[in-house]
Amino acid sequence: MTDLTLAASEAAFEQIFKLGRDNFTFPLSNPPLVGGGSWGPLSASYEIAAHLNNGTIQLNADGSVEIKALDIVWDTLKLKVCFDFPGFTIPGFCIIPDPWNGCLVGIPSIQIGGPLCIPLDLSGLVSEISEVRARLRTDYFIDPGRLPGWTDLEAEFAGKPNKWMVFIDPDFVSVDPIDIPASIGNLFENLVETAIRDMIPDFGSLLNWVKDLILAALAPVFDIVQAIMGIFDKVEDFIQDLLGDKLDFLGLIQTAVAEYFAKKYPIYSFEDPYPILTDPPLIPVKIPLRNLKADVTDKEMIITGDIG
Repeated sequence: MTDLTLAASEAAFEQIFKLGRDNFTFPLSNPPLVGGGSWGPLSASYEIAAHLNNGTIQLNADGSVEIKALDIVWDTLKLKVCFDFPGFTIPGFCIIPDPWNGCLVGIPSIQIGGPLCIPLDLSGLVSEISEVRARLRTDYFIDPGRLPGWTDLEAEFAGKPNKWMVFIDPDFVSVDPIDIPASIGNLFENLVETAIRDMIPDFGSLLNWVKDLILAALAPVFDIVQAIMGIFDKVEDFIQDLLGDKLDFLGLIQTAVAEYFAKKYPIYSFEDPYPILTDPPLIPVKIPLRNLKADVTDKEMIITGDIG
């Protein structure tokens, strides 16, 4: 027979969940997270930070907890994509010929090629965790700052009591791919064109049209750039694959959310022994808690345990 039973309605449990949701940051410490990777001629680096918003929660009769439509708000999502632009020479040509001396005004041969890096700031995008399915778990926490010789009262006075903690322990977390709008694909293409244009020397304000002429002649080169970067369809699909697959943003956020709810953020905690009379000047009266368990029905969360 259990000596202790506590219950919280589904509405109360939802409020407890929202406190945990609003306390979440990605990464879990020292945001933003910085990283990157390389794949053949292509490399990318990133700087990311995110928080959670919205979401619905449902308690089920089988003891499971379901969280759905949980938004990931990317407060910082800065990406830099780099690749080696193949080197080649654009032959020089004459603009104003001279019948006697060959050429009055001409453009010399131009060497083009080398590393190109395209920065993209995608901060503010919102993606979604479509579903989290979890169960409640209780853990017994022994404060590492508690000295071996302390009594429970000494630990209480030092602010280092042991605790029972209740966690939402995910069985799985389903993260949807980050939806990249078509406008970002267009922006990326424009940035690539600008980076290539910057490789061409400046011929002065009177000859700016020469750059446009050269760029028009380089139109097939953009197809080469796309091939180098592995862009075989829409640019936004390439960026989505880069973030979700190659850089594994989906795996990173999936692990962070699961770890946060399962280990970092208890939805409820009880001191052990539990204080029942704490008004000064009396010495606190505390009762030990044993065998704490947490479960849900389709209507409420129930915590049971033994006293003594």
